[in-house]
Amino acid sequence: MADIYYGAYRQDAGGRHPLYVAYAVLLVFLAVAALIQVLPLVLPVGPMYWDILLYYDAIGRMNAGQWPISDFQVPVGPMEYWFVWLNYHLFPNAHPVFLTQLEWLPVTAPVMAAIIWDASQRGRMAVWGLLGAWIVYTALPFNDMIYNNFAGTDGYGIYNRHGSHLMFLTAATVLFVRGRALQAVLLTVLMLSLAFCKITAFAAVGPLLILGLVTRRIHPYVALSVGLVCIGLTGILQLATGIVSAYIFDILALASENTGTLLPRFLTAISLRFDILFPGALLCLVLFWREVLSFRRPRDREQRGIVGFFDADWMWIGLSLFCGLVFETQNTGGQPYFIAWPAILRMLLRPADVFGRARFLIYVLTAFVVVPAVSTLAHKAARVAALAPEYVALDQPVLGPIGRVSAKDVYVEQAQRMRSFYVNNREEMEEIAETGALPSFRLFVEHDYQYLLIQEMGEAAQAIEKLEARTGEHFRSVLNLDFANPFPFILKRPGTPRVTIGADPSRSIPTPDEATLLAVADTDLILAPKCPFHRARLELMEIYRPALADRVEAEITPCYDVLLKPDSPFLRVLTPAGQ
Repeated sequence: MADIYYGAYRQDAGGRHPLYVAYAVLLVFLAVAALIQVLPLVLPVGPMYWDILLYYDAIGRMNAGQWPISDFQVPVGPMEYWFVWLNYHLFPNAHPVFLTQLEWLPVTAPVMAAIIWDASQRGRMAVWGLLGAWIVYTALPFNDMIYNNFAGTDGYGIYNRHGSHLMFLTAATVLFVRGRALQAVLLTVLMLSLAFCKITAFAAVGPLLILGLVTRRIHPYVALSVGLVCIGLTGILQLATGIVSAYIFDILALASENTGTLLPRFLTAISLRFDILFPGALLCLVLFWREVLSFRRPRDREQRGIVGFFDADWMWIGLSLFCGLVFETQNTGGQPYFIAWPAILRMLLRPADVFGRARFLIYVLTAFVVVPAVSTLAHKAARVAALAPEYVALDQPVLGPIGRVSAKDVYVEQAQRMRSFYVNNREEMEEIAETGALPSFRLFVEHDYQYLLIQEMGEAAQAIEKLEARTGEHFRSVLNLDFANPFPFILKRPGTPRVTIGADPSRSIPTPDEATLLAVADTDLILAPKCPFHRARLELMEIYRPALADRVEAEITPCYDVLLKPDSPFLRVLTPAGQ
């Protein structure tokens, strides 16, 4: 659609010539992304780093022939785990942070290449504005929130970042791709990706697509073809595997476990990034006022009409920020306002005189919207690059790439001190857990907790391997009664089927049905971590208590107990608790 007042763009020479350089940069980025997944990197742990271990739970299960949705439950879409599994087989020694961060490149890189091909008609700035932003956000494994002041990588909210990247590409497709056939193909790929990556991202981007239809940036024929193809492909997938209906049932089950009023979530999300949303609101207000002044002129009003009024920068930027806010209400951590960049870039491509005397104010407010998130990512990356060489690396080769983590020396010392306390004060930790409290409200964001967690997983894995070697027996399946269970990957055997990976008893675990309890009861090796024993671990034991009634508890390391069947051959060499 051709704009009148807001439709003028700065033109620069070169036509499609800049694409040669842009595609070269894209290829270099992909080569660097591949190289970084080959290097034996050691990176610092960060807050809630255990999120990354969920991917290795899935990888271990899929290596054993179990598949997302059909064989085990997942907290997000199944494609998130299919892609990380495929990426693992390409780069088996990749550091977990980059293995997961870059897993969607087979989708996002071709989509980005297609977008800049069409966007090149707007000139160099459109191409580099889109490509540069995408490279920065794709390359840096950080969220735009700070939960811990020490340097560390963000191993949490990874699927939220992927959702944000796909939402950004969707916004760029709507605003910068004019070819109908290309737009239809890209929107089909992106809608399917969003639906099977992060369903809340799929829902959050909906208002932007509706505005695209209203303003004719998405032709009705394009919308119809995208809808029909998506329905057809999901129908074929359902008939072939039954995974679509199972995925929908899982979404409904998770939604029922996360009931609550939306207002507190919106207030929390707004307060977390008020520094972005407030100047964003002011920017939209200024742009809206400029639009009102434009519509006071009869010629502009007649030529542009009501559609042109809504196809304005204030509407696109404001709605993009709103979509990001809606997405953030359902998440903890990510890059939710990346979706607003295509609309902001569209505005910046206009000649400065379009904004009249308000242009300086508009550019200042734009900087206040864009800079905070980008500076947070850059600051985190710079600190990790500068400080990581001085951190203490974990020595647990049994863990494979999971063990290539480090922490600041004071956190390593704290982890060892707290380990001794947890071991010697089990009863006190149980008393705290029974009150419904954690030992610390910030327990899961502290680096010493995450470092100790991974360290003790390595100790437990070594103890299990020694136990199997000593007895000549073999555990057929494994379950860890904790949020993260990477033991299927570490020990190279199946996990308990039907259970949910990412076991958050307050959010992601529906009441287990009879089949799930039978699967738990049939599991050979059930691990119960106790450094520390805390509320979430207690609640998990209570959830699966009906399947654990006849289990015999024995200590395998100071920080791990095992729950074994009464006839387990391993009880010949292990001493049951209380004896």
